[in-house]
Amino acid sequence: MIQIGEIIKNVPFFRSLGRDSIDFITEKLKYKQFPANSVICKIGDPGDRMYIVLSGKVSVSAANGEILAFIGSGNYFGEMALLTGEPRSATVSAASDTETFVLEKEAFDVILEKYPSISIAMSKIMSQRLRETNAVVSEKAKQIKTAGPSGPSGNLRDKHLTEVLAFCEENSLTGTLEIKHEGDKAVITYDKGNLSQVNLRDLTDDQAIDLMMGWNEGEFTIKPKIMTFEEEVSQAARTGKILVINQSLVVRKILERNLGSLGHTVFTASDFSQGIAALQKNQPDMIIADFKFQELNGYELCRQIRENSAWENMPFIFITDSTISGDMLAKLKTLPATQIVDSEDVSHLAKIVESLL
Repeated sequence: MIQIGEIIKNVPFFRSLGRDSIDFITEKLKYKQFPANSVICKIGDPGDRMYIVLSGKVSVSAANGEILAFIGSGNYFGEMALLTGEPRSATVSAASDTETFVLEKEAFDVILEKYPSISIAMSKIMSQRLRETNAVVSEKAKQIKTAGPSGPSGNLRDKHLTEVLAFCEENSLTGTLEIKHEGDKAVITYDKGNLSQVNLRDLTDDQAIDLMMGWNEGEFTIKPKIMTFEEEVSQAARTGKILVINQSLVVRKILERNLGSLGHTVFTASDFSQGIAALQKNQPDMIIADFKFQELNGYELCRQIRENSAWENMPFIFITDSTISGDMLAKLKTLPATQIVDSEDVSHLAKIVESLL
């Protein structure tokens, strides 16, 4: 018989918790079964829950279908997505009839509020993973430098398009990926690892990618853009001071880490009164705010802050979700120097921040 408490204790960031804390977490778990060959989560799905395998076995596979690992009973997966909120980077399927416990993000937020030490433990784990990832990226960067001024090249016979796209993303490519297939030439433009444009015939970006996914051969060349000194200075000048007002500790941590990694100075507050105090103390360049607060909604928050002449032109970014009404969404859009983003789209948020600074 699997002791769920013992399994929870095996999760690194729960390891230091006592018996009562583990019991509290256990109460937040949901039981779910998956029949053999069913998909549990796929690449690109929101990273909003972790799974603990009670019985059976699951497979983890890459975009090209290659199986990367198997996870059996007593183990878990998807834990770091609870903090990062990043989309799934692999597909997980039930290799046999499988029983799991699921910890969803809402329940995890409650746990974090009660046991904030968990976020510290997670940050340490993520820092270690980041160091390991940076080491890998540095090694790949060396390979790029030795590949000549045009960057790495090859043929889709040896590397599937999904692998090439993943390489560009993982190495934060700013530049182009060019692919020649029979009489076609596709040019894919990247900005800091984000695919921004696809040029192929007169096709839309989605149509072009769908077509290229069927190419089993074709020469590709990655061409990084060499940034000039002036561009680097200009890019650095777009960093600034940002105040994040959000009730969720997880969201505050995610934004603080992601925006901080881009060079921004980030201050955080959990409610309206703390936000005003932080605003007066730190004099930020912009505010990223949740839409719902106990005292008032985001629209009123923005209006009250801008009543102060010192902050009347303060740029605002609102984090909303599907529960916001169409009327209120339209009302928000009437506010000047205001942008609205989906709570899970961190990369899009970062681009808007840069555009407003």
